[in-house]
Amino acid sequence: AETSVKSKVDIANKTASAFSLGLELGDDDSFKREVAKKTQELLVGMQEAEIEVFIDRLITRVGDKDKALLYVVSEIGTESRVQVLVNTLLHRGANPSARNSNLQTPLHFAVMRNFRGVTSKLLENDALPYAFDSTGKLPYAIALENGNDDIAAMLVDSMHVMRKLYASDGHKDSELSFHSLLERNLQKTTISVLDCMIDPYGDSGHMRVYYQILDGDDKGRAPNDPKFNNNSKSPMQIIAKRGDKTLAYHDAVRLLIRRKWKEYARLRFQLNSFLYLLTLLSLTFSAIAAALTPDPMVYDNGLQYTRGVFEVISLVMAILTFVSEMNQLRKHKTEYFHDAFNIMDMSSSVLLIALLPLRLTNRREQWHVFAFAYLFWTLRIFKFASVFRQTGAYVQILWRILVNDFFQFAVLFIIILLAFSGAFFLSLRGDDGLYLHNETSTFWGILFVGVRILTEAQPVVQYTGPEGYSPISCILMVCFIFTCCVLLLTIFIAQLSDTYQNVQNDAQRGLEVSRAWIVAKVELNYIYIGKSYRVNRYIPSEDIMDLQEVLDK
Repeated sequence: AETSVKSKVDIANKTASAFSLGLELGDDDSFKREVAKKTQELLVGMQEAEIEVFIDRLITRVGDKDKALLYVVSEIGTESRVQVLVNTLLHRGANPSARNSNLQTPLHFAVMRNFRGVTSKLLENDALPYAFDSTGKLPYAIALENGNDDIAAMLVDSMHVMRKLYASDGHKDSELSFHSLLERNLQKTTISVLDCMIDPYGDSGHMRVYYQILDGDDKGRAPNDPKFNNNSKSPMQIIAKRGDKTLAYHDAVRLLIRRKWKEYARLRFQLNSFLYLLTLLSLTFSAIAAALTPDPMVYDNGLQYTRGVFEVISLVMAILTFVSEMNQLRKHKTEYFHDAFNIMDMSSSVLLIALLPLRLTNRREQWHVFAFAYLFWTLRIFKFASVFRQTGAYVQILWRILVNDFFQFAVLFIIILLAFSGAFFLSLRGDDGLYLHNETSTFWGILFVGVRILTEAQPVVQYTGPEGYSPISCILMVCFIFTCCVLLLTIFIAQLSDTYQNVQNDAQRGLEVSRAWIVAKVELNYIYIGKSYRVNRYIPSEDIMDLQEVLDK
């Protein structure tokens, strides 16, 4: 807080100082005469002439054009005023990379004061964006400290050495941390840095893609560096875990994901998919066979022997899944629970393992546990379907509906259900009609009837005729049916249509995120002895003949 107050005081003092100098330089009779003379000599308007005279006097006061430029950018109060004066000084030949005694350039001051337009003008006139001041700071570093995404991205686009700043050279750590940039969520700057990872190569139109920054640790060290920290997540893994579609769809990230997917992640994924389907088949067969036998503990014929084999396969796979999930939980701690599929994997494996003691003790609860275990295990298929082009969009649609649309709809429906149920219950009490139908004899029964009306889209009880309710209760019932079956469902269907369209338009980005997360999980959950895939399969760069053709495959 003290630093912020001091900064504001400094700016106020600078503004006051500049204003005083302006009065000293320009508010006298000689100034007016010089303005009139400039107007006639240069054939310009009064305002342009005033600027020219002001600049002349400022140069005389501070010494030369370069010092005048430094003064204007560092001391003049408003950006619009600064921009006009900077344009004039640059037009007169002032050096946009002039330095003061602290080696600060006009660009340092423009960035420090968050003057976007001035920064752009200086860069257009070839100001050096990679000039260090006496403390070793680049203008870019100042922009990052200020959290100014626009200016930082602008500076990155003007710097041709950005990869070197974010990558270790093998002897010392990187100057800047790409991990920190991702944490600060400076989207435009991050994209500009990613742009620097793809360069034209030679005269043939080939492109060279550099992977060290995306695959490096938090110090910018490459995976083949002896000091590489294997416990540090790579930027690619962070992007995948965050589910950032914009960054995941950047060409550099897509190319890295594509290479890792083809080299090792796809094979692991296909193996896991096969084992999952084998377990699902085993579970299905054993569930049906066990449910049809009087005593599931008896294995006395070929069918039951086969059931026993499938039950062993299911149990072994459940144990392996549980061990794998516990390994992930050990590595990722609370982050493990941020992925809904992790919770489903853990729940289904725990329920299947818990089924064994319940079966051995012949408890009837085994069937309920088996029911939920089978449900959760079957729903895991969406995790595998999300990475394929043919099914990925549908998984995204279903997930978006459950997370966003259905929740909003459910909240609205619950409010309406409570309102009508309470009114209907009180109306029945007033008409002595609570026991006219068993379904509506209690408040909870009325709530359940309301849910059934929504799902079945029709009346559940006979509310008219000889066994019907009173007129007031009938009116309430009709209003509720109309609200649910006409208004709410129409709104919900329209909302689902919008969701479907949005997901379809963004399906490719969603597919890239899903594949990126699969690749990241393969790397993060590596449990074999030796170096991980991230280290063993690392390459610093890759030459691409036709970038667009590769990405379109």
